[in-house]
Amino acid sequence: MRTRALVPLSVGVAVLLACVAGAVHAASAAFNGKIAFASARQGGYDIYAMNPDASDQQRLTDAPQTDIEPSWSPDGRRIAFTSNRDGNDEIYVMRADGGAQTRLTSNPATDRTPTWSPGGRDIAFTSERDGNADIYVMTEDGSGQRRLTSSPLPDVNPAWSPDGSRIAFQSTRDGNEEIYVMNVDGGAQTRLTTAAGADVSPSWAPDGKSIAFASNRDGNFELYVMSADGTGQTRLTRNLDIDVDPAWSPNGALIAFTSNRDGNYEIYSMNADGSAATRLTTSAAEDTTPDWQPLAEPPPPADAVKQAAFRGSWKESTYRGALEVSGRVSRAAVLTLALRQGRRVWLNQTLPLPAGTFRRSIPVPRGLLPGTYQLDIGLVGSPAEKTSQRKVVVLRPPAEGVVSRAWVSDVLGGVPVLRFPRTTSLVAAHFRFAALPRPGRVVSVAWYDPAGRLARSIRKPRAASVVSFLATRNRAPMPAGDWQVVVRAGGTVAGRVSYRIG
Repeated sequence: MRTRALVPLSVGVAVLLACVAGAVHAASAAFNGKIAFASARQGGYDIYAMNPDASDQQRLTDAPQTDIEPSWSPDGRRIAFTSNRDGNDEIYVMRADGGAQTRLTSNPATDRTPTWSPGGRDIAFTSERDGNADIYVMTEDGSGQRRLTSSPLPDVNPAWSPDGSRIAFQSTRDGNEEIYVMNVDGGAQTRLTTAAGADVSPSWAPDGKSIAFASNRDGNFELYVMSADGTGQTRLTRNLDIDVDPAWSPNGALIAFTSNRDGNYEIYSMNADGSAATRLTTSAAEDTTPDWQPLAEPPPPADAVKQAAFRGSWKESTYRGALEVSGRVSRAAVLTLALRQGRRVWLNQTLPLPAGTFRRSIPVPRGLLPGTYQLDIGLVGSPAEKTSQRKVVVLRPPAEGVVSRAWVSDVLGGVPVLRFPRTTSLVAAHFRFAALPRPGRVVSVAWYDPAGRLARSIRKPRAASVVSFLATRNRAPMPAGDWQVVVRAGGTVAGRVSYRIG
């Protein structure tokens, strides 16, 4: 694995190693906090933090070995970083003030370049534990470590997208360093850049629409930006020296980066379009790998969403409708809505709102079943556990109840069978009700043969949670072809199931 040196870099070595510059990190839309960075100003590399105007530069780590590659958590309260203080490169985490430094990984191989998921519950990183540099992920406490990539050539420098759905990374799998993107489970690995030079160190814009990166395609390392799908690749910096390590400000207006344009590696910032580059550090030693602290915006008023309800109708046990929310915000805001039932999240939605009253209808999945749901309401950029509001929303069943599962079998109570032999003379139909029909509703089932004719109809007074019906033909074979069974509660269709004979 080619990675940033663990000793002060000479200019010549930096040119070679900049193609795998340290971790860069996706930030959530929020206020701009401090900039964390690695510095060798005290002899060995340590983690420092400073205000965006370069004031109040403070040392956060003081280990005798090397601490590098800081990465802010989405709530701005913790920093993950790489350290070899225990004799090997491992991932650590600490509070924003440098306290409670804790080791997360522990194996003989190199673990580096941590990057947080937007919710703050997972950390992606680079590891050589399986003999090659690949991308791994673990929970914030270091548990559940698992491999996401398995290329024979190095995959390094992960960067999590702001919506949490994808991870950008750098790979040499096609013979040259390029930027790739994949789903968070490691699937759909896609190449975004194809330049002849090295394209390295991806960094997502807070809105998720763009990715900044460093490239030497024009002769030396400069900063570029492209759309999230790899189109529109545009150069941002132009000088004869090295610009690497892009890191977006949480509000998306600025990019911090590392440059040796003044003869030494220092931290700079510039506008997102590449203009107005400003030097922030002036140490005689190297300052590298900046990352920007997100600070959560003030929460919306506690009663921003005053009402939340399901609006729609049921058709054959399928709910077709929307979640309707209404209320008022005193200022423009982007709310996050998460509809949950137990551990399952049914809906994740952002809701941009101008100041004033609002009423919005958000389509919900048709797989919803009757029951009680929890609606968590927060701000874009706020940690999931810091929701501003929580409401209970009840989805009520129709009078005919709701069938959550329907199947047929060759014996009463048997396992599902989709296709029966031509000799079939008995078929059992089963319907599981997630919500029972109201009292007084008679449940009936009708069998329709391949010609669409009613073959048999059976009635029962009221369904239990599972209601089963049996169709027989006195041991004579039923007609071959596609059959359909329809269950009704009263006169309304509650569910249906199809199968084939022959």
